[in-house]
Amino acid sequence: KWQYIFYKHVILHGLNLSVAFPSSTTTTIITTTTTLPFTLSKTWRFFWICLNTSYVMEFFMQTLVKRHILSQSTMLWLQRLLMACSSIAAILVLPEVRLRPGVVFCSVVLNFVNRGHDVFNTVVIGGIVVRFILPCWL
Repeated sequence: KWQYIFYKHVILHGLNLSVAFPSSTTTTIITTTTTLPFTLSKTWRFFWICLNTSYVMEFFMQTLVKRHILSQSTMLWLQRLLMACSSIAAILVLPEVRLRPGVVFCSVVLNFVNRGHDVFNTVVIGGIVVRFILPCWL
């Protein structure tokens, strides 16, 4: 359970919203011809594909378990593997991102206070970042 909470709030919401609302010191990739935003770097794209694969596969494997094609224990083992790969990819991204602890904290609090409303919670966190956190960090 705690690995999922870390995964969801630090890796998913914390990293994504920190990159979506970058500070003035956000890393850019400099090539011989142009400067690219961080989100086009190989590290970020590797993280993004691992994260999305993990989420999609989680729901797909739950369907396989319901149809008795995959056992529950196998699904849990595969989910742990996918989460571990995404976590490793996130660790590779962390040095390049100015992670906003306030975003992570707000995400965890809203998860427990307003359960089952992930889209709404993410919009609220984005609003908090834009209104209160972003102006202080620029």
